[in-house]
Amino acid sequence: MESIRELREKISKSSVAHFAPAHDKVVRRISIYFTWLLLHTPLSANAVTILQTIVGAAGAILLISPEYLTNLLGIFLLQFGYVLDCCDGEVARYRKQASVNGVFLDLIGHEIVIPFMYMGLALGEYLRTAHFEVLLLGFTTALFSLRFDISAMFQTVNTLFMKAENPSYNFDSLQKDTITTTTHLATSKPSWFRVLFRYPESMNVITILLIADIFFPVDLLGGYTFIYFFLLCYGILVPLARLYSIYSIFSKSDVAKRYSEILKRSVLHQRDDHKSPDTNR
Repeated sequence: MESIRELREKISKSSVAHFAPAHDKVVRRISIYFTWLLLHTPLSANAVTILQTIVGAAGAILLISPEYLTNLLGIFLLQFGYVLDCCDGEVARYRKQASVNGVFLDLIGHEIVIPFMYMGLALGEYLRTAHFEVLLLGFTTALFSLRFDISAMFQTVNTLFMKAENPSYNFDSLQKDTITTTTHLATSKPSWFRVLFRYPESMNVITILLIADIFFPVDLLGGYTFIYFFLLCYGILVPLARLYSIYSIFSKSDVAKRYSEILKRSVLHQRDDHKSPDTNR
């Protein structure tokens, strides 16, 4: 087995430009040590992904407790779950196990852990303070943290493919806008708003505010906690951001653009596959 330094160089992420969370720079300095340990086990990359989902969900459940020490344990598990979230990709690159199924499992894990985190936080806050409104705020944050706008986009694309022979779902008759290649969000710098409200930054904010609540009694804040104000902010702004995303996708015909891009890439891929050996030299 390689040394930690050699392992880091061997399985470092692609240099293709993308704007990863700043948290990654710290976490990946830690994750490589756990990756080294995991590579001494028979666990596959997908097994590590499942493990990080279990660890993260367990951490979210511990946030339900009204006891701050239990909450801190929950936050620790959530943070460790994110470390494992980095490890699964590193294990996949080392063992050459990168796959579409792996990406699918990773996204499913996020769609489980993130809403659990918000709802667990709200339940814990309610048990501590008896402020009923935090339950509603936690529910709306959890619900609208789900990326159902993107999910609906690709469900629509899938429907157009699956029912292509049905005139009611004929793409050419449905689309009316000029089709252009969609923007790749992964390679565009996110706005400060997206950075503030995306995972894992939101988890880091929760970590800081929970610790702050331990050191600052509720009486000093007029009967409210830092977590209360967090839920108030996120419970309002996260739904608004998701609704704006839905409006943006609809108004810009992004579903049609994505469908067209997939078709275009498919045609180009087929052309490459049918090239003769001579043209590839």
